[in-house]
Amino acid sequence: MSKLAELEALLYAAGRPLTLTELCEYLKLDSEGEVADLVRRLSEEYQRSGSPLEVKLLPGGRAVLQLRAEYSRVAKGFSPKPLLTRGPLRTLSFIALYQPIEQRRIVEARGSHVYRHLRLLEEMGLITRERHGRKTIVRTTPEFADYLGLSRDSRRMKRQLRSLFKKLELRELERRR
Repeated sequence: MSKLAELEALLYAAGRPLTLTELCEYLKLDSEGEVADLVRRLSEEYQRSGSPLEVKLLPGGRAVLQLRAEYSRVAKGFSPKPLLTRGPLRTLSFIALYQPIEQRRIVEARGSHVYRHLRLLEEMGLITRERHGRKTIVRTTPEFADYLGLSRDSRRMKRQLRSLFKKLELRELERRR
């Protein structure tokens, strides 16, 4: 089995970004540079073939196999279950727009039920909660940005999210007509 095929199998099976260190270990390679080269080659193969899948080398030395954004609408009906239900997704959106934000403000805006949402989102690696004295500060993680294909820079991410929400709002209004 070629290392390229092994890399593809690992990325597929993981279903999440893997660090170059993890991949280097599993593939029994000498350096992360070798893994990065394999990731680039695999990415080029997917791109050349016109596949709805893509392999991306993410910031922070991670790689992922994922569905291209333009195919997500077509495929979403076949997904066994959504990543997040409506409530946690709204809580996550609120955090992403107003981060860094005190947990108390999230609870005030969304209600006490968000404690369950926060626990779930933290377990999924989409947010972090940090204690600062009596305050708990909540913010999204780089994994959240990578998952949605957003910038890791919080200012740019907020602009991207506002634009996305505006488009979604317009589509919803058109659909209701």
